[in-house]
Amino acid sequence: MNPWKYQTTNDYFDYLDFHDCIVEEIKIEKDIVTIDFEFIYISNDHPLNPFKVAKSTDKCKLTFYNVKMSKAIIYINDDQEKEVKLIDLDGMEFLEVKQQLVEQDFIYEIFGTDWKTHNFCSIKLKAKSFKVEWNEFTEDAWYV
Repeated sequence: MNPWKYQTTNDYFDYLDFHDCIVEEIKIEKDIVTIDFEFIYISNDHPLNPFKVAKSTDKCKLTFYNVKMSKAIIYINDDQEKEVKLIDLDGMEFLEVKQQLVEQDFIYEIFGTDWKTHNFCSIKLKAKSFKVEWNEFTEDAWYV
């Protein structure tokens, strides 16, 4: 039985907002990358959101499937890049997430701040798709 009440996919990417969302844990298993968050925001236009405003969720899970490439970078000063392990960016605060279709896969570019080093960082993934799962809508999104 699925422990999650709600699930949505990258088909609804434009209705999801990851800005200011904090990564609690990153897990990698074969070709699957899972990122656990404190919350994310769901637009009022998303078919699963029964409210008239954008809402935040409770704890949720973002799972990327058929991951063919992943790269994590911490930017030191303005001119140095340090490649790190993807799991080293637990505690990252997402600022922007981009999705771009390239042939049969998607390229996901994620930009944010690493709370451990306080430096700008990024994650780049090439994957077939993703799924977001959560159980509850909580408060109104900060931008409402």
